[in-house]
Amino acid sequence: MKLPGPQVISQMREKLKFDAGRHLYGVLGSYGSLERFMQNDLAGASNVAGKQFPTPMNLNRALLERIDDVALRNLIEREARRPQQVYQYLTDELNKLLQDALCENTFLILYQIELLFAYALDFATLRRHASNQNRILLLLPGQRFGDHIILFHEAGVEFQRNLPTNVIAENHLWELADE
Repeated sequence: MKLPGPQVISQMREKLKFDAGRHLYGVLGSYGSLERFMQNDLAGASNVAGKQFPTPMNLNRALLERIDDVALRNLIEREARRPQQVYQYLTDELNKLLQDALCENTFLILYQIELLFAYALDFATLRRHASNQNRILLLLPGQRFGDHIILFHEAGVEFQRNLPTNVIAENHLWELADE
């Protein structure tokens, strides 16, 4: 069921109360509805204790900013010949990024996650970091189609991806109503 942004925040706030367990959450919508959700709903949202939600992090930008120019040039040169090295390097940087960010704030909101799919990075990395006191909310450009979720649904079919099953629990996933 598609929900308006304030209702998503309300339901999410209830889920954030619990300390134990998996805490990977997702909000689905078009790029436009996700942008409006960030600006209109998340920007003023707070948890049950009244603490302001964190500013969403552009994962693509944050990950690329961690890679210096020389390392980036080397990755680009090796990408076609040694894709496993590039994958491992990006996976290591993603782990470090999440560890560093979760040390600063135990609740992360991530958007612009296309690099995860471009390099087939493992979604389990996010799930591993989103446990116990750590929480991660993914703003996902996607839409439900029956029992599966198509990401990048606004793009051509060749660019669309399925959200891996069982990464985000069904009751931790909301779909925005287009406004």
